[in-house]
Amino acid sequence: MTGFFTYRNFSLHDTPPLDGRVALITASAGNRIVAHSRDSEITAQLLRYGIEKVFVVARNKNKYMDSKEEWRRRAHITLGKNDSRVEFIKCDLTDILSVQGAARQVKLKTERLHIVICNAGQAVSSQYHRSPQNVESVFAANCLGHHILVILLLSLLRETVRTTSSEARVVVASSSMHQLCRKLDLDLLTLPTNPKPALYDGIWRYGRSKLGDILFTKELSRRLLQAGDTSSKRIYVNAFFPGNIVTEQWNAWNAFLGKLIGSMLRKVFSVIGQSVQDGAATAVYLAASKEVKERDIRGQYFVPIAKPKTASAIANDMELARDLWNWIDAKATETLGSNWQHETDEDRLDKSPRAM
Repeated sequence: MTGFFTYRNFSLHDTPPLDGRVALITASAGNRIVAHSRDSEITAQLLRYGIEKVFVVARNKNKYMDSKEEWRRRAHITLGKNDSRVEFIKCDLTDILSVQGAARQVKLKTERLHIVICNAGQAVSSQYHRSPQNVESVFAANCLGHHILVILLLSLLRETVRTTSSEARVVVASSSMHQLCRKLDLDLLTLPTNPKPALYDGIWRYGRSKLGDILFTKELSRRLLQAGDTSSKRIYVNAFFPGNIVTEQWNAWNAFLGKLIGSMLRKVFSVIGQSVQDGAATAVYLAASKEVKERDIRGQYFVPIAKPKTASAIANDMELARDLWNWIDAKATETLGSNWQHETDEDRLDKSPRAM
C-alpha cells in the first residue's frame, strides 16, 4: 500500500469536536516526536478539535517537550506554555513493570478515559535484544506492552462509558508488513539469541509484532462483545496501517541495505508514500469519527485513509489470537502477580508507581 493507492474515505477536517474527552497516546522513543512524525500529528489533531486532556506515554521527555513547542506554534491550537491539556508520562513499553507504573499514574491523574491510541513502536532493526522480562524487544514494545497497558486501563475505560453518554475507543497501530509473518511460534518470542540472518530476521520480527497487534485487536474486541456488562460493548477496538511514511525510523534500513540504497529508498517513499497527515488520519478516524459507532465497526483492520481491509489469513486465526492472549497473560502474571488485571484503587494508592 503506497501513496498511489491512498483511499480518501475520511479527512482530518471531518473530525468532530472532542470537547470533554480524555485521550492517551503512546509515542515512539526512536522517532523524534516533532512536526514530521505521526505521534505529533495525531496529538496535534486531538488538540485542534478540542480534546480536554491528552496523556503522552513515551520514554523520552525531551522529545515530548520539542513536540509541545511545535504544537504551541500550530495554527488552530491554543496551548499555553504550562498548559495541562497535554501531560507526559514516562514509560518503557518493553518493560512490564514500567507499563504497570504508567497505567497507575494515569488512573491516579484522571477519572475518565475515552480514547487509547497504541501508536508507539520499535522499527525494523538488525539488532537482537530482549526485554527485562526476556521477550524479544520489538515484540515486547509493539505488542506485549500495548496489550498489558490496555488491559490495565480497561476498568477506567469501562467506568468512563458507564458514567457518561459516550463510548470509548482503542486504536492499535499495525502494518502491512504483518503479512510477512505466516507462522507465529510463541516459543520463539523468548529465544536468547537471533538464529537467522539479520536482514531477514529484522523484517520478520517486525512483521511478527504487527501480526500480534491485529490478533490482540480482534481478541480484545471479541471479549468485550461477549462480556456481560453493557459498558464493555460500548468500547470499540480497531487496528490500522498508517501507511509508508518516511520518518527517522527509516534510517534503520541503512544497516540492512547500506547508506546509499537506504537513502534512495527514503527518497522514493517520500514521493510515493503517505504524508504524516494521511498517516494520522486513519487513527483519528477510528478514535473520533461517529461512523465507528453508527456502523458498529469492531475488530477491523484499516489502511489509509479509513479503508477497511482484510488482514492476512493468520491475522484472522481466532484460536491463535486466544493462544497469544493467554501467553501474554501468563507472562504478565509472572511479573505482576495473579491479580494484575484487576488491581483496585486501594492497591494503586498503596503502591507507588514502579521506577520507569
